[in-house]
Amino acid sequence: MSYAYQLNNVKVHYGNQPALDIEQLNIPLNECLAVLGENGAGKSTLFHILALLQRPDAGDMLVFGDNIATSKTQHRQRIGLVDQHPYMLPGTVTDNIQLALKLQKVDKSLHASRLQQVLETVNLMRLAYQSASTLSGGEQRRVAIARVLAFEPDILLLDEPFANLDSFHQRQLEDVINSLNSGGNRTVLFSTHDRLQALAITPNALQLVRGKLVSAPLLNLFHGHYDGEIFHTNSLKIFAAEGSSSARHIAIDPLAITVSTHAHSDSSARNQLPGRLISISEADKAIRLTIDCGDKFEVIISRQALSALELSIGHSVWISFKSTAVTLV
Repeated sequence: MSYAYQLNNVKVHYGNQPALDIEQLNIPLNECLAVLGENGAGKSTLFHILALLQRPDAGDMLVFGDNIATSKTQHRQRIGLVDQHPYMLPGTVTDNIQLALKLQKVDKSLHASRLQQVLETVNLMRLAYQSASTLSGGEQRRVAIARVLAFEPDILLLDEPFANLDSFHQRQLEDVINSLNSGGNRTVLFSTHDRLQALAITPNALQLVRGKLVSAPLLNLFHGHYDGEIFHTNSLKIFAAEGSSSARHIAIDPLAITVSTHAHSDSSARNQLPGRLISISEADKAIRLTIDCGDKFEVIISRQALSALELSIGHSVWISFKSTAVTLV
């Protein structure tokens, strides 16, 4: 298998604080990959390392099979990064993209075709001559993607592309990212904290917690401490299976949580928590519930279960899950 990236024992520290600690990571060529993690998990640091904008403090990284210690310059132009807060240059959408083409020294005879191509890709042809500063956040994010796509990178890195966007612009951006990898000729990585949003785009994901790769689901990720039997968050006490006393997070699979309208005294689930239903939304062919039990839980149930429970927003409910459904991180 060919790889876009191969990382071994890559470490980054900010002062005395570890920001990234990746023993091994291989990212296949021409794959679409979601990087999941909460704020501060190390996603942006990882993306800056992958974009060759920051050197790791330790470890080795290969890009297209070449060690970056000796081939950094030749590969940098093959990688495009769109930061979480992209800066719009003065002028129109077209001006922003044309300047990127000039800076990348793309042949002038290709400018017109490249401009049209990338504007169609991000669905912004109708705004081609509008001032970039007047666009919505979602539109500016798509301009930034078009600006990077204009020089045809082999790898595209999108750092938190959905941050602070409303649902309409999120759906539009999901369509754009899906189209970017549809031909299978570009490696696309994007970061997000929303696991279901990631799965709407790609089945391939890696998950970061405190700078380390983990195999736990990142919905229902809670911070706290573990005393050997119970994990204590700021609001709740949650029974967990045996694990390391150094664990500072737990993750609970939303599919492992049962919802009911009352407590079950005969249940084998050690965790039974009362809460209030605060959100109902669709998640592919299932239903996603958000339930406030002091901490907010995401639960996935079937449409049939929602109908049978006759739930609506504001209802009091109970959630239950076994201690074995709790992953210590």
